[in-house]
Amino acid sequence: MQELTDKIALITGAGAGIGHAISKALNNAGATIIAVARNGNNLQQLQQQLSNNANQYWLIDLSNKEGQHQLLKQLEAFSFPHIVVCNVHVKSEKKRLINTTTENFSKDFTVNIDHLFTIMEKTLQFQRTKNFGRWIGISSYAAHVGLPGQAIYNAQKTTMQSLFLSLAVEEGKHGITANIVSPGLIETPSVKKSIPKEMFDKLAVMNVAKRAGQPEEIAAAVKFFASTSAGYITGVNLPVCGGAQLAWHFS
Repeated sequence: MQELTDKIALITGAGAGIGHAISKALNNAGATIIAVARNGNNLQQLQQQLSNNANQYWLIDLSNKEGQHQLLKQLEAFSFPHIVVCNVHVKSEKKRLINTTTENFSKDFTVNIDHLFTIMEKTLQFQRTKNFGRWIGISSYAAHVGLPGQAIYNAQKTTMQSLFLSLAVEEGKHGITANIVSPGLIETPSVKKSIPKEMFDKLAVMNVAKRAGQPEEIAAAVKFFASTSAGYITGVNLPVCGGAQLAWHFS
C-alpha cells in the first residue's frame, strides 16, 4: 500500500548510506522525494533507483548560509514538504574535552541543524494548512551513552533531540509530529571507511543482535514515523541499535 502517495518528503543527507535508504523507502511508499546532498554522483545514482518522475535531486551544501538559503528558495519554487527528515551530517572534529576550546565547540555545534531554522517557519505554515506534518531527526545511539572524543557530535545530536521535543509540543494540535530515530552501529560506506575493519567487527557484536545494522533498518523506522498511521506518536526517541541499551553483557 502506497500510504504516502500525496505527500512530499524532504530528505537531507540523501546521497548515500542511511539517507539513500530512507529516500528509497519513502519513495516506495508513494512519496515524492526531495533529495538533498553535497555529492552529485551520489544524487545521480539515487535518481536511477527511484521511480517517481516528480522527484527532485538538489545539489546543495547545507553547511553554510548560502546553501541553507538556497534550500529555502528552491522549496518556495517547488513546494514545501509534508515530511522532513533531518539526516544531514557535517563531520565535526573529534576531540576529548580536555583539548576542546570554545572555538572548536561553537564552530560545529549547530551546523547540522541550522538549515531547519531557515525552512521551519514556512514549512510549518504549509503543514498546518494540511493538518499533517512529520519531522524525523536522525540522531545516534552514541548520544545516549557518551563516547570519548565525541562530545561535539553528541552535543549536536542531543540539541536536535531537544528541538524536536519542543516541536512536538508546540505543533501537535496541528496534526504535526516530531520524532527521533537513534541508530546504533550501521554498516554504511562512510562508517566502514572511518572505522578500521578489526574495530568495526568488534563493535558490530556489542549488542543483543550480534551484528551491525543495515541502512534499510533505519529507513523502516523512518517510514513508520512518516506514515499517516503514526499520527498519535510524537516526541519519541527510538533506538535502532540491536538492543545495545540492554544488559547484553550479563547474558
